[in-house]
Amino acid sequence: MSSDRGRTPRPTEWEGSPSHSVVLILGLGNPLRRDDGIGPRVIEELQSRSLPDEITALDGGTGGLDILRMMEGWENVIIVDAANVDAGRGAVGPGEFVRFTPGQVRLAESDDTLSLHHAGLAEVLRLAEALDHPLPSIIVFGVQPGDVGWGEGLSASVEAGLPTLVKAVRAEAEKAVRDPLS
Repeated sequence: MSSDRGRTPRPTEWEGSPSHSVVLILGLGNPLRRDDGIGPRVIEELQSRSLPDEITALDGGTGGLDILRMMEGWENVIIVDAANVDAGRGAVGPGEFVRFTPGQVRLAESDDTLSLHHAGLAEVLRLAEALDHPLPSIIVFGVQPGDVGWGEGLSASVEAGLPTLVKAVRAEAEKAVRDPLS
């Protein structure tokens, strides 16, 4: 008997696949690294509520280069990930988030300055560009972590910001369903 354990499903295998859905909300991160688990935690919150059929929420884990494959076939992708959005300016505190498109910022390489994954979002987008691989419309919600040490559970400041983040991500997805070309 074969097992699908550990295998990322192709978009056509996901419930609410692109033939039925317009928007993929992709939560990235490692829940064993405290606030780095914000992406999967947002997905857990969204999946516990009823989402419109046009929206699919998926825990992408620490997807690495599989992120590119996960985004294939979607019109719109919303990514939620822990990110150093503060960039040393002190303007964004732990638990606060910044909404941006990849074109609005220059994503940092995997020296952990933006993404907390070895093959992070920046590398995936650069690979897609180098391969002339078409990408969906992408919105990123980068959440400033407070603690990315080993351990389970979000820090108090990131946990406190969770309801606002979930509401913003859902509103973004619903907007993309209403106006997919915006």
